[in-house]
Amino acid sequence: MKLVRNMTFLFLSFFLLLIIGGTVSATNVEVNGQTPGKVLEGQEINYTIIISNIPPAAEKISFDTDLAKVDNFHLYNFTSLNVTSDVNKFDFPVSESTKSIVVDVHGQIPQITEKRQYQGITLINYKQETGYAYDRITLTNNKGNLIETVETRPFEISIPEIESFNEKMNKINDPFFKKYLQDLHDKGLVDESNTLADHLTNNNEWPPYWWAVPGIITGLVIGFLIGVRFYSKDDSDAGEDTE
Repeated sequence: MKLVRNMTFLFLSFFLLLIIGGTVSATNVEVNGQTPGKVLEGQEINYTIIISNIPPAAEKISFDTDLAKVDNFHLYNFTSLNVTSDVNKFDFPVSESTKSIVVDVHGQIPQITEKRQYQGITLINYKQETGYAYDRITLTNNKGNLIETVETRPFEISIPEIESFNEKMNKINDPFFKKYLQDLHDKGLVDESNTLADHLTNNNEWPPYWWAVPGIITGLVIGFLIGVRFYSKDDSDAGEDTE
């Protein structure tokens, strides 16, 4: 019985040492600066990352960001090492002698609004608003095997126009016109869909029937022609690239 107790004590002590050792060996990351969770496209971001307590097994620190480069500023600036980088994703070599790394990050939130002109009509489309990160930092060896995921700090891009349009949509009860306006908006006819939504929400009624029907038909036809135009152009460009 005494032997069992001793073995149990040794096992628990060993397990506790593993937990403490794992905690102590974890890479430490300190961030100085503002990195809000919700931002506007084109907004400039400037902050400093201090990485310390790097494990001896690490041979590379992999940096990855969705920030875009700002003119006259390096995206990454390792101030104490006199090293800079303007690429979004790269590997930085480290060794057992590397105690800490200080890097200044200066970039801007990517633009996700795309505008096109088609025969006097302005088309506005939006890319995804989520799935972005200020930095994704991992530790790897020279073979690329992951040692530790140090940090991933996400952000969401806010588009005031979309939020405003969604507020208008929430005030519309008619499912037909609600779907129609959303279709116009999704096709890129943002100004047109907002104009109709403003009329409906401000006057609490839809425009006269004689005006609404031509508007619906015109909007659908324009959307169809635009889709055919751009899909045809994309297919043509793809065919030229493969030749």
